Amino acid sequence: MRVPIHGQDSSQVLQLHQLGKSYLLKNFSPARKQLMDTAIDIFQHAIRLSDSLGLENLRYESMILEGMALCAKDHSAAGEKIMMEVVDHYHKKRDLNREANTWLMIARNVNSPNNDRYFEKAVSLYQLAHNKEQEGRARIRMADYQFQTSRFKLAETTLLQALDLLHADGIQEVANIYYLLSSINRYLGNYEKALSYASTCVENAVRYNDTLHIESYYGEVALVNDEMGRAYESSQWYRKCLEKRISKKGDPVMIFRTAGLLIRQLAKLNMGKNALALMDSLAMRKPPRTAYEKGIAAQNYAYCFEALQKNAETEKYLLSAIAYFKGVDTGSELISLANMDASRFYLRMEQFAKAHKYLDTALVHRFSDRLVDQMELFHLLFVADSALGNYATAVRDLQHFEFLKDSIYNERKSRQIEELTIQYETDKKEQSIRLLEKEKRIQQSELTKELNTKRWIIGVTLLLIVIIGLLINNSRLKQRTNSTLKLQQRQIEKKNNSLQNLLKEKEWLVREIHHRVKNNFHIVMGLLRTQAAYLQGEEAIQAITESRQRIQAMSLVHQKLYQSDNLSAINMSDYIHELIDHLKDSFHTSQTIQFRVGIEPIQMDVSHCVPLGLIVNEAITNAIRHAFPGKDNCIISVAFKCLSPNHYLLSIKDNGIGLPVGFDPGSQVSMGMKLIRGLGDDLDATLKIINEAGTEIRLDFICEPASNT
Repeated sequence: MRVPIHGQDSSQVLQLHQLGKSYLLKNFSPARKQLMDTAIDIFQHAIRLSDSLGLENLRYESMILEGMALCAKDHSAAGEKIMMEVVDHYHKKRDLNREANTWLMIARNVNSPNNDRYFEKAVSLYQLAHNKEQEGRARIRMADYQFQTSRFKLAETTLLQALDLLHADGIQEVANIYYLLSSINRYLGNYEKALSYASTCVENAVRYNDTLHIESYYGEVALVNDEMGRAYESSQWYRKCLEKRISKKGDPVMIFRTAGLLIRQLAKLNMGKNALALMDSLAMRKPPRTAYEKGIAAQNYAYCFEALQKNAETEKYLLSAIAYFKGVDTGSELISLANMDASRFYLRMEQFAKAHKYLDTALVHRFSDRLVDQMELFHLLFVADSALGNYATAVRDLQHFEFLKDSIYNERKSRQIEELTIQYETDKKEQSIRLLEKEKRIQQSELTKELNTKRWIIGVTLLLIVIIGLLINNSRLKQRTNSTLKLQQRQIEKKNNSLQNLLKEKEWLVREIHHRVKNNFHIVMGLLRTQAAYLQGEEAIQAITESRQRIQAMSLVHQKLYQSDNLSAINMSDYIHELIDHLKDSFHTSQTIQFRVGIEPIQMDVSHCVPLGLIVNEAITNAIRHAFPGKDNCIISVAFKCLSPNHYLLSIKDNGIGLPVGFDPGSQVSMGMKLIRGLGDDLDATLKIINEAGTEIRLDFICEPASNT
């Protein structure tokens, strides 16, 4: 069986994964389906390559990625089916962590009513595997999904559980948890709590250098300040967010949206000219290209001109933004805000019917808006309906507005009362505890003061006498010991210097011997090559060539020894790989025969390296010459591994025509077979020749491990 080498083979699959993931990241592109088709083709190629190389884990990772691409292409059922196959595989292997990882990928990518169950399955498997870190990160993903599905309180509870798990596991880089906690409380209207979480998020990210998403963290602090009516503080954080996104060359949509949020704060601060200059500079540096980008840019210009009280330009850009947004999938919140902007403008211009038309559109898309935006929407509806004489509807609008306003106020009030109550009870208990402890300390002090004073006087006196005696005795001992130690140290240093010189000289001599032996082997090989030039018979030339290859196998041992720090042992992986490369070059087989090599990094003594190298040389030479007459797809596999401590197995196998019928290895008189048997006997090895789908020479032997000196 082939032992896969996780080097060049696996790197090809991993490169395909990296390429396919680059397409997955573009799942918001207008050409999303075509890009996902390309990603699917890449991952399917990775699956086939993993199969051919015997890389099982990479095969199933490729399947997961293919499933993600299918889901991104809106083929959730097909993607879920593929990833469920991976789940079944890991479940049968009882690989808890990989099974949990797969459930998590299904929950994050598949659009299914079972997503809650998928998240819970991943969390329970991580618990069984006692993997606190991954359980915590899975709960973060679950909370994000709960947040997206408007289950805010449940999401907050899940995030706090994740925070406890990660802290228990010693992990402090948790900025993303504080970011989500801030977002949840901002949507609930708990602005003080949201600001606390957002500030902690930025502090944690800076402290632990977790700056991959730092611009999003800046944006969250800005959003909370915005909703709290703190325009100056909000503008400062939006500016930091915008600068970071520009420096990172981020998504143009996010850059223009961030600029729009900053411009709205500048407008509140009566800095319309600054806002217009900012937008002109941004549009010149990064011109909007897609309809989505153009719509956001138009919306930003509308804010600028509204701040400058230029009504014609404001109306033009407001209507352009709405028109651009109709042609793309922008999401409900952005459509609602764009229509609210238009309605706010027409109310100011006292065009109430027009304003109501845009408010109706905003009302359809209001459900994902922030509470402050929903509250403003109903207030604008109240103004428009009142102006149009729709008094009954205006009353309902006002009731909605007051309900939202009261919900924010009541949430804040109840939370403040709860916090004050807890603080009061805590302070009261702590005060009682402090009083009791103080009384107890006073009583104990009075009872033990007199007794302790007597004990201290007696104890200190005795201790001083003992210490003085020990110091005198210790001083005398130190003087005698120091004199003896100095004399011994000088003697030891002399001996160490002498030994170090002898050791260096020995190593140099041994290395020089190996070098000269290698050179002598090369001289012999040169003589044989010269002799072969004067020979006529094919058999004689072949004999000379085989002798050269055998000498090369032995020469390589001495070359490895004098080139390495270890003068008594060789790494068999490096040695056999180099020996095979020499044989491939000698026989020019790099295009016709494929070598599959699985050599463990085993250190062997010289006494074992030479016989093993000669056996490998004889077996591969025989296979190259005789195993593949007129045969395609020629493969020679070489494996050397440790079965147990001091127990080793060498296998050389080809997929050639095999041995002749009735072949008896024991009766063969060829020099190669005799040499293999003789060298195997030198190793006290068990030699097996297997004639099945080719020929395999298997050498099973026991030897003591090589010295590392």
